[in-house]
Amino acid sequence: MPRLSRWLVVPVLAILIATPQHQAQAQLISFGITAGASVSTFTGDFATDVKNNTTFIGGAFVRLQALGFGVQPGLYYAGKSAKFATNGPLDGTRKLGYIQIPIVLRLRLGPLYVGGGPSVGIKISCLNTPTTGASSDCNTSDGAKSTEFTGILEAGLDFRHFSIGARADIGISNALEAIQSGNSGLATYKTQTVSAMIGYRF
Repeated sequence: MPRLSRWLVVPVLAILIATPQHQAQAQLISFGITAGASVSTFTGDFATDVKNNTTFIGGAFVRLQALGFGVQPGLYYAGKSAKFATNGPLDGTRKLGYIQIPIVLRLRLGPLYVGGGPSVGIKISCLNTPTTGASSDCNTSDGAKSTEFTGILEAGLDFRHFSIGARADIGISNALEAIQSGNSGLATYKTQTVSAMIGYRF
C-alpha cells in the first residue's frame, strides 16, 4: 500500500468509528411516566356562574430528542371538571375523563424546557353530580361529545431522570354542547386546565 494511502486510512477509520457515537449522543430516545394535580373549568357563551374544580392527570410518554430539540408524544388519562353554581339543569359538578394523545414539540435550554403542540382527547367518562341527588352519566342528549381537540403549553425543569413543570391545556373544539329536544345551539363549552406535574424518565 502506498504511503499516502496509509495516511488516509487512519483519519477515515477514525471518522467511521466516531460517527455512530456522535449520532447516539445527538439522537436520544427515552420513555417516561408522569402525573399531576389539575385545576380546570369550562368557558363558553353561557350565562352561568362556573367555578374551578380539581382533578388529576397521569400517563406515559416517548421522547425523541436531538441537539436540544425534541418531540414528545404521550398517552394520558386527563380529568376535566367544573362546578356550576346556579339553579339550572347543570347545577352541581360535571366531570369529564379523557384518554388524551398530545404531540408536544420541546426546546431545552440547560435544565429549562418549554414546549407546545396539539392534542386530541377521546372521552371515556362524563358524570353529572347535582348539588342534591344522585350522580348520573352524561350522554349525547346532554351534549357530551366523543372527542375534544386542545392546545398544550408547558414549561419546567429537567434534572437527569426527574422533571417538574406546569402544563396548560386549552380547549379548541367544544367539549359539550347543550342539546334539548334535539335542538342544538343553546350553549357551547370549552375546557381550560392547568396542571402541576412531576415525571420520571427511564
